[in-house]
Amino acid sequence: SDKRMSAEGDNLYLGLAGVAVALLGWGSFTLPMKAKDVAAANLDSMVFNMYMGIGVFLSSLPILLFLPWNFTWWSTAGAALFAPGCLFCVLTVEWIGIAKGQAIWAGCVALQSFLCGFFYFQETPSDLLLTLLGGGILLCGIGMLSFVEVSPPDDDGETRPLKDGAADAEGGAYSQMDHPKAKEVQPIKGLFGCVMIGLLCGSCMVPFRLAPVYPFQDGINSAIYAVGFGLSLMIINIVVLAARAMFSDMPKLHVETCALPGIISGALWNAGNIGNIFACLPPLGLSVGYPLTQCCLLVAGIWGITVFNEIRGMKAIGTFFTGAAVVLVGAILLGIFGQAAPVDA
Repeated sequence: SDKRMSAEGDNLYLGLAGVAVALLGWGSFTLPMKAKDVAAANLDSMVFNMYMGIGVFLSSLPILLFLPWNFTWWSTAGAALFAPGCLFCVLTVEWIGIAKGQAIWAGCVALQSFLCGFFYFQETPSDLLLTLLGGGILLCGIGMLSFVEVSPPDDDGETRPLKDGAADAEGGAYSQMDHPKAKEVQPIKGLFGCVMIGLLCGSCMVPFRLAPVYPFQDGINSAIYAVGFGLSLMIINIVVLAARAMFSDMPKLHVETCALPGIISGALWNAGNIGNIFACLPPLGLSVGYPLTQCCLLVAGIWGITVFNEIRGMKAIGTFFTGAAVVLVGAILLGIFGQAAPVDA
């Protein structure tokens, strides 16, 4: 009995440590998407997604130094759900920025994750009323965030010589430069992207829960799941890009300037993913651990506001943090009361 309590305590600490790592990794993985080199290259979103997949795989390899290789096709199923979800992450950052985008999609992911635990795994809430209240509060927070106005990126409007060197009617031999060009804020597309991320990424941990208990759901040994996941994700993204090149156009890869930011983004996300694997194990579980990791929206919000100046003015910033706080309250209520009720002995 004492050993069992000690093991449960260790698993709880392991889960909470996983939540902390997920907050930092997932809160920062969108930063390289807005790197100057990536913006200047006008990099195609599918190319960045491919580099991210490579980063996820490479950063999972050190796990093999500590754990023996093991593979399950469930990790490929998880990667197949995440690959398009990740593409929507890249697009949504382009459309509405890091702060607003990640705050809204975090709420969507937390809600979808809870619904997967509730309906698929029959994780019956300990208090249904407070769980429903938490879900309602979460939706209210998402609604508040959707009204936050995002400032368009700064565009200095550089000039360049005309191709033929001929003088035009007004600007002489120079005209306004086409690239790099500030991308317009597109709120409707951004909200659509957030919903798709919620549906796809909120479901991608379901295959993890369906994987064999040993070794994929066995405490620290479960990190081996990330290696198969990363390998599958890298292959899927490369195959999709190759298929696009066969039937359509092949976008420029910009390897020298954009590969490293993409790989770093993938590595940061994978750090969050490995933390999330531990967060989703008992005693926290999918209905508790996963929603708590979505508090990364605060980290992303701080990056977006302080580094990229995405949200300006006290009113807009105040609305953002109020909405983010409401989302967190909803996620925490889902976390506390949405977990399975203890069974009487």
